Amino acid sequence: MVKEVLEGIKRTEAEATGIVDEARKKKAEIIAKAREDSRAMIDAAKKQGAETVKQALAKAEGDAKQKTEEIGTEEAKAREALKQASSQNVSKAVDLVIGRIVG
Repeated sequence: MVKEVLEGIKRTEAEATGIVDEARKKKAEIIAKAREDSRAMIDAAKKQGAETVKQALAKAEGDAKQKTEEIGTEEAKAREALKQASSQNVSKAVDLVIGRIVG
């Protein structure tokens, strides 16, 4: 009877050791998987961040180009208006000088 009890205890200890070993193995697998998943999430976040930055830069460049074109168009209109006003002023000045010479 004592022998059977001791054998039962040994079997139980062996089973417990097996359970603990299996639990340690599962723990190591879970930790490895968590690290792998974390790395994948970090890589995805970096990639998404880089893509977001790239898109923001492209938008900013497009906006800057459009604004530059708008400013160039406005400046061209202003130069043309100034040119026309100058031409009219020169015409008036010429008329005035001719009027004084002739008249």
